[in-house]
Amino acid sequence: MSAVLLAAGSALLFGVVYQCPWRAVLLAGLLAALGWGVYAALAKVAHLMVLPDFAGALAVGALAEVAAVWRRQPVSLFVVPAIIPFVPGYTAYQSMLTLIRGHFVSGLGLALSAVVIAGSLAVGLALATALVRPMLHRRRLRAPLRSR
Repeated sequence: MSAVLLAAGSALLFGVVYQCPWRAVLLAGLLAALGWGVYAALAKVAHLMVLPDFAGALAVGALAEVAAVWRRQPVSLFVVPAIIPFVPGYTAYQSMLTLIRGHFVSGLGLALSAVVIAGSLAVGLALATALVRPMLHRRRLRAPLRSR
């Protein structure tokens, strides 16, 4: 529960730093909390390194698409702050520190882990956009064209 609150807090603070509108910042914090809840639930069950990150990013991306249509604002206002808690910054830092200390094998393993996690986040966000956006805009596509 505290990790979910920390994820929401970090998304809120990054939204403030990026000067997002307050309503978008609050919604991004909620999206981050929900996405982190998905991540935490799967991290307990799945022992794969990538699946919880992928599912959390997929949840954040899908909910951000819905929020963007609902609030009539760009998706990036919700996605960028909400995905920040998932970014493997500490793993990349540990990788660089380990490489500097001369432990090349473990440093490269950590670097590969950070790259794989970042890739799973990118694929989760892209898949959410590819799946959810057409469903949300289906009504607009089916509307008959007006003659001029």
